[in-house]
Amino acid sequence: MSSETAAPPVLSSQPTYDRVSARSETEAPPREEIASQYHLGELAEEINKKHYKRIALQFPDSLLPHSTIISSALCEELKKKGSGDDVMVFVLGDTSYSECCVDEIAAQHVNADVVVHIGNACLNPVVHSPVIYLFGEGKLDLDLCVKSFTEQIPDTRSHVVIVAETAFQVYVEPLKGRLTKYVNILTTVPYLSSFTSLDPSAPSETIIPATLTSSISTIHTQVSAIPHRAHPQLQTDLPSYILFQLGIPPPPAQLHLSTLFSRPPIIIDPETSLPQSIGNLSLARRYRMMLSARAASTIGILVNTLSLRSSSELILSLQRIIRDAGKKHYVVVVGKPNVAKLANFDVVDVWVVVGCTRGGMILDREGEFFKPLVTPFELKLAMKRDIVWSAGEWILEFDKVLKLKDDGGQNEYEAEENSVDDEDAPPEFDPVSGRYVASRPLRSVKASKKTHIDIEIENGNGEMNNSKGSSQLISVSGNAGQLATRGSQHYSTAGAYLQSRRFWKGLGSDFADDEESDAEHADTEDGERRKGTKVEEGRKGIARGYVNPDV
Repeated sequence: MSSETAAPPVLSSQPTYDRVSARSETEAPPREEIASQYHLGELAEEINKKHYKRIALQFPDSLLPHSTIISSALCEELKKKGSGDDVMVFVLGDTSYSECCVDEIAAQHVNADVVVHIGNACLNPVVHSPVIYLFGEGKLDLDLCVKSFTEQIPDTRSHVVIVAETAFQVYVEPLKGRLTKYVNILTTVPYLSSFTSLDPSAPSETIIPATLTSSISTIHTQVSAIPHRAHPQLQTDLPSYILFQLGIPPPPAQLHLSTLFSRPPIIIDPETSLPQSIGNLSLARRYRMMLSARAASTIGILVNTLSLRSSSELILSLQRIIRDAGKKHYVVVVGKPNVAKLANFDVVDVWVVVGCTRGGMILDREGEFFKPLVTPFELKLAMKRDIVWSAGEWILEFDKVLKLKDDGGQNEYEAEENSVDDEDAPPEFDPVSGRYVASRPLRSVKASKKTHIDIEIENGNGEMNNSKGSSQLISVSGNAGQLATRGSQHYSTAGAYLQSRRFWKGLGSDFADDEESDAEHADTEDGERRKGTKVEEGRKGIARGYVNPDV
């Protein structure tokens, strides 16, 4: 980066700016090497075979400066393969969520027939768009890798499994070929759920070059506990193996891999081809975050993906267990969340992140975020009556989290269903801070089996009327300041927070709307009555086709 970017912009947060400015850019390969490095010839054949006409190329941020060179080289290969002039190639300028995930949202904006995902990929199953994965070939010094292997694992009889980030998958078999003295080495290959899926509606997924996965039906026949990898038949149990990893996975994947093996994994930094420390990763810290979720009263479901399969089902499952626990939840969709974005939701006590298992999960190792962040697995444990966390267990995959057994529809909150009065409930204390908390704001509503909250409001005669038939959207009971929504089955903890702690209560809240209010507060200096802002319906749709009913 140039020296002009040494100071952060005025409107940026310092931690976010540091991460962006420190991002390294990949050196562009010579034009004559692009076709072979990215296997553009095989890609063009696949496009012609499937008759795709609108191709969206998705690049990681580090490769975006080279997108024009790669896209033009692809167009040349398509012409060589006989593609017509009606084939269009688009470059997706930015990712909506994690760059390792397929960006179906951006692809829909250009009405793409297929997404070509270039670079490191998480290989999570998608919902709609057909996908072609193009890993490319990262730079790695194989001689130094062999040296590091022999130094870190001197016993030639050790059981070792070699795993690589997708950009370095091409080095796995050559590395094994140079370690002939080691007789118990297993290699892994990328594995897609569509290889064995029987769902005819699932979109097609292809990995190029095909040689990376051609051995799945013959050698790499066993689906691994390592996410989206397949390996040969194990000679012993997986924890007894030593993991030798090519490329640095993101922190959530590092922690997950460390729970699968009894010995800390050996991770090779591709820049130096030497072992890299995995840093401060501990399940004890995750246990502390889980306890924070157990004591929380308002939980925010932070949706950090809209493309992954089973994400909607997982969100519905989380909503159900939060409601059953007597807690309040809010669903918030945020692309690329950071400290500044989440700080706007002060009413939320804990965030549960629904995102990619590699780039979408957030492990707040530095304590930057104001509120704790947990995974769906940790939240499910926190909502159970009795916490049973098996040693070394930490699950990220959506389908495995969904298969976790609940308490058979019963939890510690169900036992108090006949106790409507909060004063009769036993006191609760935060196991982390030791402070008294009220972690179940919906307990009385759940216990009384009400479908809505009845509010009594005072009429002009001093009598109390039930607000069930009221036309007001928000009703206030006398001077109690209790907020709830009309005809709703949800109590608004955000509304209560707004009523009790916020001074500014929305647009127009500082204007007088009562006919009998004092004129000096209701009128301006010109004698004209002030009015609130009128809410108007805006445009609808997506960027390539907004709908405006007034035009």
